[in-house]
Amino acid sequence: MTAVPRVTPPAKLKIEKIAVLTDFSKNADIALRCAATFARGYKAGLVIAHAYTPPTYAFAAPEMAFSYQVLEDVRQSLENRLLSQTEAPFLRGINCTTVLHAGGTLDLLDDLADADLIVVGTAGETGLEKAVLGSTAEAIFRASSIPVLTVGPHCHCSGEREIAVRRLLYATDFSPGAEIGFRYAASIVREHGAAFVLLHVKDDQDVSFTFERAMATAEPLEKLEKLLADHADLKPRADCIVGFGTPEAVILEEAKTRKADLIVIGARGAGVFTSALSHFAGGTAYKVAASATCPVLTIRKV
Repeated sequence: MTAVPRVTPPAKLKIEKIAVLTDFSKNADIALRCAATFARGYKAGLVIAHAYTPPTYAFAAPEMAFSYQVLEDVRQSLENRLLSQTEAPFLRGINCTTVLHAGGTLDLLDDLADADLIVVGTAGETGLEKAVLGSTAEAIFRASSIPVLTVGPHCHCSGEREIAVRRLLYATDFSPGAEIGFRYAASIVREHGAAFVLLHVKDDQDVSFTFERAMATAEPLEKLEKLLADHADLKPRADCIVGFGTPEAVILEEAKTRKADLIVIGARGAGVFTSALSHFAGGTAYKVAASATCPVLTIRKV
């Protein structure tokens, strides 16, 4: 799978094509509804995409003609399911197309290289359950050079209205690559006139005294404010915060307390997420995406 270089986002994001990955599950339906709100807000088209593995028993059939027929029947059935999704009432007025790929989900990304945003749902598995079942959503935002919007099972969206971002939370640990997430966050804040929460989490629960916290907060707070140095228009609506504790817990709590409509997290490389402490190797970013009550936009530096 080839990486697709991405350019620095302009002051106003241009989103014309949104790809939604579906497995026809309830979680995929939630993601599709969320994608519809973004499509309406950005006047974008939707591509509903699915990847499948052809049944192996077809290749073992004694008659080659039968083998081909089985494969064609499977493909046709999936194409019909995709087409039926484009007819959902909440997609009325949105230009919808479909993509069906015989192969792995990550290979499907090559077919969607011209998309401006990829949307995927997640069931929110964590711990042993996630280890056993794996996470397609996490694999996608580890590999994709296109921004990925992950929609967890706790997100609620009818799909019938435009996206309304009243408050955006951007989480960063200042690692190389995290700045690209800030640029996307700043673009969205400007476009929607949203309140802007910039958050850095210190993974240190032992800093309990007020004086020690004040000392530990000073440097990261200065770094957060420095991000805004060249964005005078954003300063009046920005709030810089330094939290203490496990990154995923603090990000989720701040998002809930401040009623964030969108969380933006930058990501570095295949499997190391910079905006939620890179030594967690993706675990923090996944937990945030799986448990948040709002969509999570993950941007990986390529």
